[in-house]
Amino acid sequence: MQALYSPISRTRPTSVVHFVSTFKVKTDTKWLLHLARHLDRSVFRLSVACFYEGGPIQAQLEALGVQTLNLDVPAEHDPRAILRARNYIEQCDAQIVHTHLLRADLMAGLAARWAAVPVIISTCYALGEYRREKKRRSDRLLDSVCSALPTHTLAVSKAVAFDCITRLHMDPQDVSVIHTGIDPPEGDFSAAASEFRAAHNAVGRPLVLTLSRLSYEKGIDVLIDAADELRTRVSDVRIVVLGEGPDRAALEQRIDRMGLRDVVTLAGFCPDVWPALAASDVVCLPSKSEGMPNALLEAMAMRKPVVASFVGGIPEAVIDEVNGLLAEPGDAAALAAGLARCLTDPTFAARLGEAAARTVHEKFLAKDAVARYAALYRQELCRRRSTRDFIAAAS
Repeated sequence: MQALYSPISRTRPTSVVHFVSTFKVKTDTKWLLHLARHLDRSVFRLSVACFYEGGPIQAQLEALGVQTLNLDVPAEHDPRAILRARNYIEQCDAQIVHTHLLRADLMAGLAARWAAVPVIISTCYALGEYRREKKRRSDRLLDSVCSALPTHTLAVSKAVAFDCITRLHMDPQDVSVIHTGIDPPEGDFSAAASEFRAAHNAVGRPLVLTLSRLSYEKGIDVLIDAADELRTRVSDVRIVVLGEGPDRAALEQRIDRMGLRDVVTLAGFCPDVWPALAASDVVCLPSKSEGMPNALLEAMAMRKPVVASFVGGIPEAVIDEVNGLLAEPGDAAALAAGLARCLTDPTFAARLGEAAARTVHEKFLAKDAVARYAALYRQELCRRRSTRDFIAAAS
């Protein structure tokens, strides 16, 4: 590798290599699409590698001119992943390696250290209570190792940064907060929204939408409990959950046990969320733990009233009674009350939705977040160069 510690060059772009677990549609890979659209390629050359599974994001990144690679190492702790990641880092002549989520943090972090990459950044999306409660001792050790590998950690919310500092004992100087952002959609979704309602037995019915992985921390069990009360307050209400995950079978059993089959549907993964959002009357995020959920910002951008848990980074975007409603995590009764209020008071719901859209345009646009990424990249390159120069002068 050449010029490992050089500052940003005026003659050639600085090579930045991102690592993700897969190219499936996930929070981290969706964010990389925004990065690819808005990052100045005359300043930064962007490459992305995944460890074991392709997906639609790979083709979308390539269409945006981003070099991609599937390292094809399916086994979770296969040491070949480190070697292949190191080879890719050297092939790209990376000055910055940026990792996303635990597997990439570990394997690419070790590879970047081995390759003596000057700047290693890890994005931390969440450190929820569910992880602390359920982790084995070995997993806690992994957290400790992964937190020691990057030269800088980027948290997607202040709440996540607080967790990094207090629970993983990171130096506050080595942690930055950059909220993720989105590109609000353009166009008319009315026809697609009507099709969505027809496909999900929601024509003429009040429609609650949730975009969520079906896993413990997302609180879909709480939403189902809330649905039992909500149907007594709002006639013929319909709740559609878009997403997949390991808890599907248990959640389906819960729906059947409570007699909610005509109320709640787990509709599976949806590649295009905008028609679904356009079709909805209110969006619910019943999470028990969160960083800064894309689904929240997408709903707000579509002028939808949001009822969400007061947890993680959500209160950094949602102000209760101003641009959404907040409920304590796990409180099904409060969730049902908030949903009922939005569904029965359309004027109030519209006011929340308009304020939510303003919040996104003022604070959560992807282009603004990407500008902060670029500034962080410059800062960390200069910081490492200054450290190098200090050590050289002292030796």
